[in-house]
Amino acid sequence: MCVRVFANISAARGWHLPLLSSSFWGGQASDSARVALKLGNCVAARWKSSLIRPHVTIVATATRSQESNPSQAIFFSDAGLNRAAEMRVDKTKLSEAFDSPEALVVPLVDAKNLVKGGKSVLVEASALRLTNADHESAGFPVFLGLSNSTKAPVFAVNLEKVPSAGEERPAWEDGGEWIDLRRYGSQLQPSDAGLLAYARGMLEWQTRNRHCGRCGGRMIAKDGGHSLHCSLDSCKHSAYPRLDPAVIMLVACGNYVLLGRQSRWNPGRYSLLAGFVEIGETFEMSVAREVKEESGIEIDQTSVSYIASQPWPFPSSLMVGFSASAKKNKCDPYSPESEDNNAVAVSPDKLIVVDELRALPQTSADELELEDARWVHKDLLRWVLKGNPLPHSVEFSIPGSYAIANIILSRWTESKREDSMWAGDDVISADIDEGVFEYVLMCLSDDKGREKLIVRGNSKLAYHSDILTAAQEEVKDMGLQVSQLGGGRIDHNVKERKLHVYSSSQAFGLANHSVTCAILRQWYPFHSITLAWG
Repeated sequence: MCVRVFANISAARGWHLPLLSSSFWGGQASDSARVALKLGNCVAARWKSSLIRPHVTIVATATRSQESNPSQAIFFSDAGLNRAAEMRVDKTKLSEAFDSPEALVVPLVDAKNLVKGGKSVLVEASALRLTNADHESAGFPVFLGLSNSTKAPVFAVNLEKVPSAGEERPAWEDGGEWIDLRRYGSQLQPSDAGLLAYARGMLEWQTRNRHCGRCGGRMIAKDGGHSLHCSLDSCKHSAYPRLDPAVIMLVACGNYVLLGRQSRWNPGRYSLLAGFVEIGETFEMSVAREVKEESGIEIDQTSVSYIASQPWPFPSSLMVGFSASAKKNKCDPYSPESEDNNAVAVSPDKLIVVDELRALPQTSADELELEDARWVHKDLLRWVLKGNPLPHSVEFSIPGSYAIANIILSRWTESKREDSMWAGDDVISADIDEGVFEYVLMCLSDDKGREKLIVRGNSKLAYHSDILTAAQEEVKDMGLQVSQLGGGRIDHNVKERKLHVYSSSQAFGLANHSVTCAILRQWYPFHSITLAWG
């Protein structure tokens, strides 16, 4: 059940509902008004007389739930509406739509949306009659569109304020919560989040443009609230909703991606680099400039490619996603012979892990923009995206699935894998202990010839042969084989985030420590990693 409350609009203290003026509808306003407020899953409750005048009637009605859109891929991008732009300029149709019994309103207070039970709350507007409205304290209702499923017209309305802590909440609000959509939005269904974002963005735009930017006169709404016009005949300036385009970019260098973090974020939170487009720039120019300014990395501008976009109405951004390739360090191919001829040979195609690491350009985070910028390997990201924790309680996270950064990273980690996926993908490349311990460099393979290098180290196993046996047991049920490529020792200081690779194995010989360090770097991007051949 839900409640429908009929009341004189001007009576609710601190809950002024802006009414539809003649400038919005194109007709004459009447002298009185009533509004029907319909809020899902709440029961009839009382209001204090201090909150509303005595002439109140509460009537129980059936609940009407909002439709969801489970197939939506990008949050805030689909309100589940047909925007029906042709209706905005038809004053008669707008008036008929708002007066219809199916009409619904999305309420906002101080840029906050009302939710109840994890769902958006709508207001039923069937009992509203037109009157003069105090637009100075509120704003103009906005026609959002027609519901895709029910064809019901949907509007957005700005209320004045939330009751203070000492005031009793109105009955129609019982059980509801006014939330900041930016923080709470990810907990909603995509269609609910999209609808609330659309309403919030439009009403915030109205709030910022209550007065003419040219002469300071009062602005009035037209076109269903989608345009504002100066009320002074001497000016007649018009304003329309504007977006602030921002680029967000996945900058790759081989199998590494460039991530950054701001100091105000939660510990360990990293994301893609992003920034606003400046006047006179193309998107491609903005990508190159922002990456250079924030991280010191130069990109190949010819590599910039569009991926996807996401509305971000906080207050009025459009995030436009791109991919780009960093300019790599120029270096000769890695030659094991230049370091130690005694190391167990690793096949040349596997040495690419070292070349890829050496090709990474050095980051230099702009302290005014970022606290840190660094390269993170694709395998680590794929592991985190699957919900797996990092070893040794290392704090590292990326934005949730509601954010375009997560979507772009997910697509990148899974790209070009359909034909190459195998059981070895589920085996972590570096699984090591804390303190000082023996380690073995190994080659993991299946009967189809697919291979990958892994590193295993365990302080509880005293011999390299024991470490190899443990690794073989680890993967035997997966149809995989493990062969050793030498060993050594690792000193792992977790607190100081330091890894030192050294020594050799009496049973297996000397492992290629450069290859080992390259694999460790893939899984320990926040560690300082060193090696010694002696």
